[in-house]
Amino acid sequence: MVSTKGKHRVGLLVPSSDTVMEDDLWRRLPPGITLHVARMYLGETTVAGEEKMLREELEPAARRLASVKPELVIFGCTSAAALHGLSGDTNIATRIERITKSPALTVTRAAIDAIKKSQPKRLFLFTPYVAELTDRLVTTFQAAGLPVEWGEGLGLDDDLAIAAVPHETIRTTVVQAARKLNPLPDAIFISCTTFRALEAQAAIESELKIPVQTSNKAVLQSILQHFRIEQ
Repeated sequence: MVSTKGKHRVGLLVPSSDTVMEDDLWRRLPPGITLHVARMYLGETTVAGEEKMLREELEPAARRLASVKPELVIFGCTSAAALHGLSGDTNIATRIERITKSPALTVTRAAIDAIKKSQPKRLFLFTPYVAELTDRLVTTFQAAGLPVEWGEGLGLDDDLAIAAVPHETIRTTVVQAARKLNPLPDAIFISCTTFRALEAQAAIESELKIPVQTSNKAVLQSILQHFRIEQ
């Protein structure tokens, strides 16, 4: 990556219990981009918990974030953006833009755009979530035109438990799950911003010889693209 000449401010809205996304971005963003974070309280990683977060926490957090005048705002929760399909995803971005007066991008939209570039025919979606969240993400991706044929989750409903899964465990679990599918998928998306999937991505691609996208990788690519920085 190359650095920019000036400083670009990126705003990030994350669930309060997310312990991975900020670290992933800070480690990989070029020096010319600064990251400014506001947290949205999340009690549990379930449909009810995320709906409560969207209802009560999104706009106050966006209002605080607006005070730094970010040039781009990221909504950093993949599953919450997908709770109510593509229209719900768009609604989240619109609410953020109305308050911050800055362009907003959800992780879900960033992931959809990134996956489409590889033009998969058989996409495997892997998550750490409970079944209901995984199912909603699959439905949203399919509505966006992605050929999701399989969706599988670990059944975890707590962000700290999700973050505690070692990247090596993610690697072995995803590789084993993909090899059981028939036929083998030709692309994989690993969801969740507090899941250490980005650390496992390269190893999974090396073993399976297919492209692997993750939530945080998609966000990184979108940020660089927004500021026209070479990747």
